[in-house]
Amino acid sequence: MTKKVNWYIKKAKNWKNLTAPARPWPSEVAWFEKYVLDKKKEGKKDVLILGSTVEFRSMLHQHKMNVHVVDFSSEFYRILSKQHMDHEGREIFYKQNWLTMNLGKKFDLIFGDWVFGVLNPKDYDNLLKSVAKHLKPGGYFIVRQPVLLADKPMDIDKVAREHYKKYAGKYSFYESSAHHVYHYRPSPKTRINDNLDITREALKKAYQFGLLRQKDYNFFIKALSFESGTISVFLKKELESKIKKYFKIITEHHGKEASSPWFPIYVMSRKGKGL
Repeated sequence: MTKKVNWYIKKAKNWKNLTAPARPWPSEVAWFEKYVLDKKKEGKKDVLILGSTVEFRSMLHQHKMNVHVVDFSSEFYRILSKQHMDHEGREIFYKQNWLTMNLGKKFDLIFGDWVFGVLNPKDYDNLLKSVAKHLKPGGYFIVRQPVLLADKPMDIDKVAREHYKKYAGKYSFYESSAHHVYHYRPSPKTRINDNLDITREALKKAYQFGLLRQKDYNFFIKALSFESGTISVFLKKELESKIKKYFKIITEHHGKEASSPWFPIYVMSRKGKGL
């Protein structure tokens, strides 16, 4: 991965305390499940997960797929494997870097959740080339990735007001608005958010002005304490442009929750015969 990735031991240990959209909603997992069932009907059952996402692993075990997980830390895999999964089964684990992995096998499906967000944008080409090499002909690379929908500064005060007006009866502030807060003030040149102190200060001001309730403020400050390194924050059209160098975007899906418009689920096929 990059020299400073946005994933470390404290985050892994506290991952169980974070809710969607840091992790996929059930309605989003259902889109991944659709392609699992389609491939299973064809007798194609080999699936690779980039990272140790338990929601994907549980769903894949439910359908008796051949589950493979690649993570750059066996410790992270061990910690996340202790989380509850409705369905469990045999898994093949690879401790390898996504950017340079050589697993000796190709897959019918490769899944990822927020995989671009934890990488430096300079690494995107290597990630996409690495994934393409591990995808079988006719296979799909499917990722859920938060994006910016507009190239304008995020206003946390506005986001807080909108939450309590439209979503508070059904979602927590984190559930409806986490992507907005994580996307606060990235560099317009690099698209990297590497100064979360600015984000914390904006949340603090919103709380002090009575725009954020204490429970919501405390939860988010704790969630930010788990972060390290950088968060890549790309405009939707920018990310798609990078993807299209190596993959054809076949279609795009969304879940049903308040955060879902900002979390496209891209279904992609490999370009060319090999890379």
